[in-house]
Amino acid sequence: MKKKESLYIGLDISSTHIKAAAYDKHGNVKAISSTPTPVHMTKNGGTYHLADELREKSFYALESCVERVQGHKIKAIGVSSVAESGVLLDEDGESLGPILAWYDQRPNQYLNQVRQQVPTLDFYQKTGLFPEAKYSLLKFLWMKENMPDMWNKSKSWLHIAEYIVFCLTGVKKSEYSLASRSMMFNITSRQWDTDLLQEFDIKKSLLQEPAQAGTIHGYVNKTASAYTRIAEGTPVTIAGHHPVVGALGIGGMLDGDVTDVCDMMETLIITLPLQEMAKFNEAQVFTVGCHVVPEHHYAFLDVGTTGGIVEWFLSITGWDYQELLNVLSKANGVNKNLGFYPTSLGDSQSDNHVQMAWFGGQLTNSYPEQMASSIIQGLSCLFRYRIEQLQHLNIPIKRLLIAGESTKNPYWMQVKADLLNRPLHICRKWEGSSRGAAILAAKAIDEMDEFAIPPSLTVTPNAAKHVEMEKFYTESYLKNIEIAKQMKAP
Repeated sequence: MKKKESLYIGLDISSTHIKAAAYDKHGNVKAISSTPTPVHMTKNGGTYHLADELREKSFYALESCVERVQGHKIKAIGVSSVAESGVLLDEDGESLGPILAWYDQRPNQYLNQVRQQVPTLDFYQKTGLFPEAKYSLLKFLWMKENMPDMWNKSKSWLHIAEYIVFCLTGVKKSEYSLASRSMMFNITSRQWDTDLLQEFDIKKSLLQEPAQAGTIHGYVNKTASAYTRIAEGTPVTIAGHHPVVGALGIGGMLDGDVTDVCDMMETLIITLPLQEMAKFNEAQVFTVGCHVVPEHHYAFLDVGTTGGIVEWFLSITGWDYQELLNVLSKANGVNKNLGFYPTSLGDSQSDNHVQMAWFGGQLTNSYPEQMASSIIQGLSCLFRYRIEQLQHLNIPIKRLLIAGESTKNPYWMQVKADLLNRPLHICRKWEGSSRGAAILAAKAIDEMDEFAIPPSLTVTPNAAKHVEMEKFYTESYLKNIEIAKQMKAP
């Protein structure tokens, strides 16, 4: 009887789904189990999770995944999650109160206080972040005031992935990439920043010793084994922050690799050599954190709500996505009669982060087909503009890897390649985070020296189209967004 191969499980807890996937040593997926991430709303617009529900759903996803690969030995588990949210625990390790979702805006009321106490540049040089409501520090301030009994009973706090690892192993650890999104972690020393904790009266005892992703952080205990059907003693690693782990999962692990994740929101994740944060004399347009790749940083840069703009256009035309693709397949060359000009206005030190976009040109004589091609053209210009912002700041850009729903749109991918005049590597099987978590699990037990890169489609630029697109970009797009900035300036 042929012996079945060993597998590694990546468990990823995102805003929408909890997904467990089993992979072989070559990075090939063997089974996937997914369940919606439970979330609740308050009457005043707050959004939260419950720790017990997250644990139960995570264990369910693991058990369902294991059921699909019966007979295979599970060698190790990696757990990744969203970063800014976490769980307060009492002295017995029981959860206290709700978990504010990373996008919960209730902590926004503490932004002015935080900015008054510590200059934005100080935050940036220490933590790689500038104050925003989503970061853990703001959530701590909210909990101190709005959950005083639970706050006073708390003895520890764990990010969601760290909490699930605690439930699996009984071990409390923090992980560098998750800690990097707390606004309390010094990304140069890779330790919790004592000065910031003292400034905001946060007990350091709440926070755990930080560790590198891809190392063993604990072993499945007897209780967790009974619920998940994963053997007691199986090694577990905290894989880290969901999008960074996802970038690793599709191969974005080398200096200068840029992973462009384009769904409703479009975000660039750049793998960097370690940055000297003191060199920045002002907060930048991107944030910086500790990568899951050892001895590396990453940069995050939001492009904008590009996928959301496409969805908006579909809603007003009544088209489905296939109709859009059919229309775009007939488009040829630059749309010179009608331009679409998306840009992001605002800066890192204010709350004024505004996504603006407008049509310019012969709008009254245009029809939906022309609008469709001009929108894709304009969104591609915004993508190039953001890439150039990084280049102007001497951030290395070597490979461009594209993932997310937008990869289903070949016209969009070709326009991006033509506009940048460089190839794009398209990863359409986007299971990046669970795959990255499984790779880190294998790495933790020294069973994967080289990371297997998933198959991708390379889109090469068309030289003639690049000349056309370059002219539109420099003579139309850049000029229009500069005019918008001048009009908005005080």
